[in-house]
Amino acid sequence: SLTHLQVRNCLICDAEISQIHMGIDACRACAVFYRRAKRSKCKIQCKRSSGNCAKEGRILDCRRCRFDLMKEIFARAQLDIMIKTEDIKTDCEIDSKAPIQHDSITAPQQPTTSCPNLPSTSSETPVIDRIRCGYNVMTRIRKCAELCMRPVDQFVHPQEIDDGSFPLIIGTQGLVGRTTQIMQSAIYDFASIAFPEFADLQKHEKWHLVRGCFERIHIIESAFRAVKAFPNELTIFISYTMTLSISTTEHFFRDCESNINIEEGIITLRKMLESNVEKTRGAMKRANLSDEEFLVMLALAFWNNDTLSAPESINRLSTANRAAIMRDLQALYKSVGLTDYASRIGELYCLLVSTERVAAHVVEDLEMLRVMDLNQGTRPY
Repeated sequence: SLTHLQVRNCLICDAEISQIHMGIDACRACAVFYRRAKRSKCKIQCKRSSGNCAKEGRILDCRRCRFDLMKEIFARAQLDIMIKTEDIKTDCEIDSKAPIQHDSITAPQQPTTSCPNLPSTSSETPVIDRIRCGYNVMTRIRKCAELCMRPVDQFVHPQEIDDGSFPLIIGTQGLVGRTTQIMQSAIYDFASIAFPEFADLQKHEKWHLVRGCFERIHIIESAFRAVKAFPNELTIFISYTMTLSISTTEHFFRDCESNINIEEGIITLRKMLESNVEKTRGAMKRANLSDEEFLVMLALAFWNNDTLSAPESINRLSTANRAAIMRDLQALYKSVGLTDYASRIGELYCLLVSTERVAAHVVEDLEMLRVMDLNQGTRPY
């Protein structure tokens, strides 16, 4: 009986459901149909050759229209990780003489403690669903904040922010200092949505988690998005809307003070990119993560804080959350018919270990730049 549960309707066939499947309001029958149809190599045609069976109320009679409707729903539910690659500015399009704005951007605090898109019914993967929602909120915060703080000559119209048609730009040291603060602040919102118990932690406990996970989350997300956006280039995202590559390191220091040794900074930064970028991108390419696995990696990176310096309460919470994340991941693998998932989970942990090593190198590299007086706030905390 469904009387004690909130009853919803399948977005595809309108059947009553009390449990979502594949992260959306879909009944089990439609979810199974979609998985099988997606794996099938046989082409399916619309029964009436009109493609309008869904609008005409005959969605279950036509496999083609049923599949297309589900594909459209999943497209709308995708992670907000990509920016149109045709809108990316190359080095040749950048005016190195353009003025740089140094004024600080301040805005009223916008706490986000819940997500309206979070499913209210039971789910096969409730933790992953919350992580997805938290990540999408975090990316929207970062996108809007970063675009609104761009220099005057790179102004982005609100309409472009809304529809995602804004161009990427090459990052500078001054801008990255502020985007780092934006991301660290947004991680609080991500964690509050993905893990409700985070909101009950003490102030210093929250900061311990956010500060400890920042480099790991940044590296995982940067590599995941960069491999998709720049599959054949050694380019990385140094923020949600800015990129950097070996060929653009000179541009990175364009807003430094005049008494800084820019030439030495360029050489040092190039060496850092050569040693870290190819390694990180290569590991991410080999892993070939799905969106759900990417979300799991972010969550594991957030809770990978078992250290002697961490409060015992944090270590216990980290252990419990990692276990919950892995239960969801196993349920996800079972739902898509992957029975031998132990080896795949091993690959994900290897990627996490690799990320830890790169994160340690990045911290050392940034400290080197600071000693050279070339890291003026890139990691302000």
